[in-house]
Amino acid sequence: MTTARGDSLDRLGARIRHHRRQLGLTLVEVADQAGISQPFLSQIERGKAAPSMSTLEGLAHALGTTQAHLLDAVTAGGASDTGGPGDSGRDPAHSDRVDVQRSTEGATLTRAEGTVGGHTRLLPGGPGGTQFLEFVETNHVPGRFFEHPGQEWLYITRGTVLLEVGDSLTRLEAGDVARYNGTLPHRWYVPDGGEACLIVARPG
Repeated sequence: MTTARGDSLDRLGARIRHHRRQLGLTLVEVADQAGISQPFLSQIERGKAAPSMSTLEGLAHALGTTQAHLLDAVTAGGASDTGGPGDSGRDPAHSDRVDVQRSTEGATLTRAEGTVGGHTRLLPGGPGGTQFLEFVETNHVPGRFFEHPGQEWLYITRGTVLLEVGDSLTRLEAGDVARYNGTLPHRWYVPDGGEACLIVARPG
């Protein structure tokens, strides 16, 4: 019997494989562009390994898509092979039902491979394809910078977060909100020994 986590990884791997084949790229070509090994990518496509958010960002860039689109495959209604919209694409504004995601639900990925880093949970999306992510952050070692189109919002729900945007370093505490241009190099981490929880909103 497969587990829910196994099913999610299968769907994620199927979507990545679908995009790679659509582009006519080999495992080696995509792995090189994403900065990972070919065997690891093969495991991801077969649902045998879970990529970190950093790895997923690299894969999305190599495949000409977004993290949000790849992650949509691991939600309960996400399409697996076709890349088409699933149940997660329903617009609540035109629905007569209340969508609830429990604290134990939602696709979850590790924050980093081989290091302390926490985890990331995909939350229900918002209008216009806005992506919401919950990060439980324990990584006190700054990782690589990210860049993507559109603005990004951070809301700190617990703990302290150190946010770097370009050459600027900002300390954020619980209840603080930050907004910045996603095309600027940015990253965040927590002070040594700390743990934080934050909600991130970005374009889908």
